[in-house]
Amino acid sequence: MRHLNKKAIFVIGFIGWSAAMIVIGSTMPQFGISHSLAATTGSLVRLDRDRLSGNNLGDYEPYNPDLGNLIARGHEYFYSEDGNFGIGVWESKPGETTYTDLEYHELMYVLEGQLILTDEHGTIGTYGAGEGTVLTPGWTGTLAVPDGGVRKIWVTYMGDKK
Repeated sequence: MRHLNKKAIFVIGFIGWSAAMIVIGSTMPQFGISHSLAATTGSLVRLDRDRLSGNNLGDYEPYNPDLGNLIARGHEYFYSEDGNFGIGVWESKPGETTYTDLEYHELMYVLEGQLILTDEHGTIGTYGAGEGTVLTPGWTGTLAVPDGGVRKIWVTYMGDKK
């Protein structure tokens, strides 16, 4: 019983500490606590060098396994309140995935490695570090990641009109 009480105290303490850090971060941005998915109007969202370099992106997991064999990881930096606009960094090992009638706009900017996009008509676009592309709603094709993998910044827009 005594062991359970220590665990309960630890959990309560951890939750309390986490809540305090959120309050401090939202009221005192000079402490450097970032607000990845909860930016407020007029605030800045930092795309930190550490994650853009491929660090702290989490574990690799299957990416849309019903549509391909990519193993990927990433970090979502921001989504607008309505969820229509988002930005993040994504990294994948070699493989491919299929897009069918894409429902949103997506900018892909390659930081490292390479992406190969082949549309439904067989047109191939190859994008390396420092290059990118925009996929528009309705796009159908294959995204392939060759040997060496890829890391990219992605920006999505789900809304209908400006």
